[in-house]
Amino acid sequence: MELNDQNLYISVTEVSKLFSINRSTVLKLIKKDEFPNCFINSKQEGYRIPVTDIEAYKEKVTKIEDAKKDFLSISEMAEISGCTNEKIRSDLRNGKIKKFSRDENNNYIVHKDIFDEYIKEHIERNGFLTLNEACERLSLSKLTIHTYGPRKVFPNAIIRNQTEGYLIPISDIEDYENKNVIPEGYVTVKQIAEKYKLHPETIRGLIRNNVLKNHKKYVKDTYIVLASEAEDYFKDMLEIKEKYANIDEVSQIIGCNKDTIRSYIKKGLINDCILRSNSEGYLINRLEIDKIKEIYSQERLQLPTGYIFPEDVMQLLETRSVQRAREIIKKHMKSAKKVTNGFNNIEYWIVLESEVIQYKQKLENDRFIPQSPGEFTIIDAVNKYKFEVDKISIPLKLAQTVKIYTEYACQKLAESEARAETLSKKTAYYIKTLKALIKHLPKSIKEMTDEDIESFLNNESQPKYVKQYFIGFVQYCSENIEDCNFFNRYATFNDPNTDTDIYSLETFNKYYNHVIDIELHIEKAIKYKTYAQAWVYVIMHLMNAWRSGDIIYGLPTIDFVDLPIKDLTFFENNRLRKEEARLIVNQVHIKVGQMKISKTGALGQFLCLDSLVEPFATAISITELHRRKYNDKLMLTSIRANGINKMFFEKKLELSGFHSVKMNRTLITYFFHHVSESDGDAHLSYEAAQILRSHLNEDTTKVYIKFSSPQGTLDSMAFNICERGHFGWVYNTMINLVLHQNEQKLEDRTSLIKSLSEKYKVNELETYSSFLLAERIKKESLALRLSKLPKEDLKRLIVKIFRGEMPARMAFAQCLTYPECKSPERTTCIGCENLIPTEYLLFSISEQIETSLYKIYNSEFEWDKEREKHFLKQMFLLMNEAIVEKGKEYVETFIDRKRIKKLYGAILKDREVKQIDNSEKG
Repeated sequence: MELNDQNLYISVTEVSKLFSINRSTVLKLIKKDEFPNCFINSKQEGYRIPVTDIEAYKEKVTKIEDAKKDFLSISEMAEISGCTNEKIRSDLRNGKIKKFSRDENNNYIVHKDIFDEYIKEHIERNGFLTLNEACERLSLSKLTIHTYGPRKVFPNAIIRNQTEGYLIPISDIEDYENKNVIPEGYVTVKQIAEKYKLHPETIRGLIRNNVLKNHKKYVKDTYIVLASEAEDYFKDMLEIKEKYANIDEVSQIIGCNKDTIRSYIKKGLINDCILRSNSEGYLINRLEIDKIKEIYSQERLQLPTGYIFPEDVMQLLETRSVQRAREIIKKHMKSAKKVTNGFNNIEYWIVLESEVIQYKQKLENDRFIPQSPGEFTIIDAVNKYKFEVDKISIPLKLAQTVKIYTEYACQKLAESEARAETLSKKTAYYIKTLKALIKHLPKSIKEMTDEDIESFLNNESQPKYVKQYFIGFVQYCSENIEDCNFFNRYATFNDPNTDTDIYSLETFNKYYNHVIDIELHIEKAIKYKTYAQAWVYVIMHLMNAWRSGDIIYGLPTIDFVDLPIKDLTFFENNRLRKEEARLIVNQVHIKVGQMKISKTGALGQFLCLDSLVEPFATAISITELHRRKYNDKLMLTSIRANGINKMFFEKKLELSGFHSVKMNRTLITYFFHHVSESDGDAHLSYEAAQILRSHLNEDTTKVYIKFSSPQGTLDSMAFNICERGHFGWVYNTMINLVLHQNEQKLEDRTSLIKSLSEKYKVNELETYSSFLLAERIKKESLALRLSKLPKEDLKRLIVKIFRGEMPARMAFAQCLTYPECKSPERTTCIGCENLIPTEYLLFSISEQIETSLYKIYNSEFEWDKEREKHFLKQMFLLMNEAIVEKGKEYVETFIDRKRIKKLYGAILKDREVKQIDNSEKG
């Protein structure tokens, strides 16, 4: 472009053609000050842009384009490295890619030199093998390597990042192979175990006890054994198994109880028996079995007709032991008697078989059976309560009390959201409480005075749960039964100072470091389902403050769609990649979000720290595979039945005293303190802790938070947060739109929140926000829609709105179509297009006036200006009617009349300038 008088300046249209962009983009560039010397010569010509600005911008764009050639996008980096886009983004976030920029579309870009450094540091591994690859090559387990320390076995091993783990130089692996060649004639522990199908620990035990004497150290603390000795020993062992039988087998052959055989061994009646180990027990020479049969038959005296032994009773009643059968015989059987045999004067209990059958039938008749086996619903709870109450003898004076109590108990059980196990316990408590009331109440509940009630509650012999359930019953009577003689209100009280202990930060970190070590746990997790379940259970406590029962019953099952996991053998040689682990974690997150917490009814919350993604996904996947193998309904069946497997903490015995509630309290406390003492939204700490525990009641969470700051800052924080109330965050967010969090002291912010909450209720704010959201989506503002009405209709409507004569079906708002409702089937007006918060109408009028004024100023067409003038007249009419109804001062709170006057004056002045300019041209 040549620089002359004609083209020193060009128009917006010419710029758009020059750069092949549309006019709106050029206008945006002007707003961004890319053409700093442009100006508006006249309304008709619009912007004039100096050619010098154009050339400067061209040069700037060329430099940017040249610079872009040295940068790579996420997709380009992923393609070069062979990684996924998600991994590149993750490495950008966690700092592995050390520097990055953003392009004009705000997308990540990285300089090629920085990316090359990242490739060398985190991706390439020329001359190295991963720990998995090294173990596979050397036929070693990762557990063995970790036990002795990878750097002790491979001195030049390195760690580039936690995800990748150890990288081992091939030179170290070759040195290891050269140093550790197995001498001829020796075998490893692993080889022996595989040959004879034994656990390696069994072989190591034989070595420690010097049963296999010809052994020597191999790698670090591993052993090799003389092959011939191992073969001779296990050949003898196989012969022993052929020659001897264990107690289980002998008792089955003879048809007696195992305790009978043990008693014979103890008395020395069996000559050839050997004790192998505490786990294996005694082995008895098979030649002795005939002798044992003879002893047993001589001991078994000739029974009277119809009588049976305790062993027979055990089978009939399906009890767990002969001892338990004897106890039942002695306690419940009238025909039971003790007899002595003439062989060795041993005493036996015997009982009539017919009486045992009658006893069994009575047990079955007295036992409540749920509608569906294995389940216990609220219908079962109510039916069981009535079933048990029918068997209770009720005194006449308490007949009415029992009737009222039954109504109360059945109502509470029917409303319960507890899971089956808890519901069953509650049912039992209601029944036991009723029995206690029948036994100890001196009179009918209606006749009891406050003194009588307090006397019952002060009785120390009454269990705590009886007092709690009785208080609930008293409360029920005071609200539903007329003419009661007591007037006080009673409530249970839990001492907040009890059970407030938490784990120290050091101990908490020890638990954390213990669970994240995948290689430490994975071998035993694969082998023992109880170990895998313990791993999941402890991890859950370190990232979610769930109740123990919610973890046991609430953890969802896992689907392995799009994952290569088929069975437990996958984890023997493979590990989950980060992306695979995230799929599993996200699946749990989605499923838990649909779960109701049994105690509070709140929806479940599942959080997973980034550092725990892989350990958790690994542990819960292995647990799922065990669940499928054993066809269990729950993920954590062993935790429910037996608690945590002690093996899980055998490497860290100081952590074995794990306690669920204590860990919950610890997590909530540290979480609360971390949030409350951090920058920014420290005010959210209480609400965040409340979500972490899935509490609905705002006071409940306080029980779990331990305040321990010596400066008292945390106590102050807690006080202010509690002062703000359950919805304090709503008002705080509103204030943040005007003031920055750091501009106010905590106490000042709390005071402002309290004053706002007193003036505006949450449901009122909900109405406003719903309407504003709907207005934002629409193309026409409320004021614009109203302005299209005829003048008289408009005046009439506005007067009614400001007088409150067109009420909506909810407070704080008016309805455009009152009394006709567009959606009569709805229970709330929230979301309805005809809902009008009165104050918003004034906001809308103000916005529409300014919009019309700007359009009049900027429009090049007379017809467009005339239309906006019409709207302006209607807006001024609306504003005048509002002033008449509400007053000038009130209206000016929402409409800046001075600003509107200035805008209007500027338009008139611009029109005068144009008229003078036109007359001069003429």
